[in-house]
Amino acid sequence: MAALLLTIASTAVASPGIWNNAEEALIKERIEGMDLPVEAVYNSQVRDMVRRYITYGYRDAEQMLGRSGRFFPIFEHYLKINQMPESLKFLPMVESSLKPGVSSPVGAAGLWQLMSGTATELGLHISTYVDERLDANLSTAAALSYLQELHQRFGNWELALAAYNCGPGNVRKAIRLGGSNDYWKIQHLLPKETQNYIPRYIAASYVAQYFAEHKLEPEMQSYDMQFTRTTRVYSGISFKKLASITGASIQTIKELNPGYIRSYIPTNSKGYFLTLPEMAMRALTDSQRWSNGEQIQTDLPMLMSVMNPDGKTPKFPITVVVRPGQTLAQIAYDYQVTKEEIREWNKLGPKAEVYFQQSLLVYLDKRPGSGV
Repeated sequence: MAALLLTIASTAVASPGIWNNAEEALIKERIEGMDLPVEAVYNSQVRDMVRRYITYGYRDAEQMLGRSGRFFPIFEHYLKINQMPESLKFLPMVESSLKPGVSSPVGAAGLWQLMSGTATELGLHISTYVDERLDANLSTAAALSYLQELHQRFGNWELALAAYNCGPGNVRKAIRLGGSNDYWKIQHLLPKETQNYIPRYIAASYVAQYFAEHKLEPEMQSYDMQFTRTTRVYSGISFKKLASITGASIQTIKELNPGYIRSYIPTNSKGYFLTLPEMAMRALTDSQRWSNGEQIQTDLPMLMSVMNPDGKTPKFPITVVVRPGQTLAQIAYDYQVTKEEIREWNKLGPKAEVYFQQSLLVYLDKRPGSGV
């Protein structure tokens, strides 16, 4: 994958960061103690990238860190489900600076900078209407699947990440020429960008964890961009109509859903992801619940009357929003119901799994908080 470097202004600006021998020694100690899937080395490449983040490039770093609150929970969800190292969530900081709609000069796109050929092989759809590489959920699931495959193939995360960046063929060639499976021993035999790739990942991981120690202040996004909900949409609908139904601006809908190239979600029997601000998603839910006209097919749960086995006492509904890493089985266990019941209450297919920020209705035997 083609990594996008953190964009740095050509003119230096005043920095909140301090860089001296004492500070560098502390940075080295912190980095070597980080829990990463790769060996957390501190060398000149790592040093230069960390220095860039916390000194003259700090404004870009603060903007990137501000976007992390929106995307890290999505990454964590799929990493937990796939039982992969959580710190791989820092990789898109190197790839895209956490800009979901960005494209590279060679055609890689999205948070994980997937090339179109690789994305298609991974099952993502690219057309004149939709580019699923720009969908945070779908691209994350695809990228992690590819990373898992590369890890199984090469046996360690350094080589897996290198192969993700420059392709398995280049890594195999470097291994053959260098006679070693140690990334650091064959680093010089890899393409130039890949020689810097692991150091950049280490530096990004450091800044994500220790930004406060360098007085970096994440530039938080607007409320509507931070507090969102996600559903699947099965029937075609334009952003203009969504805006009229939900009250969200077309621009906000575009920013949250960059994968829909023509501001239109096509009809799809498998469903396309739609992310909206919390209040807008509530408005969409209400429109579905009370509309007497055309219904938009979504995964949004609809209230229904559910009785206990005695046929008399009603069950009481609560809304559960899926947290990072939660599975259908975990939710069923937490609320002492069955997966089959949750599927029935939410009209989920027999093989459907839940996704991050999905709203589910769960019916309890007792009124919440009543204790009886």
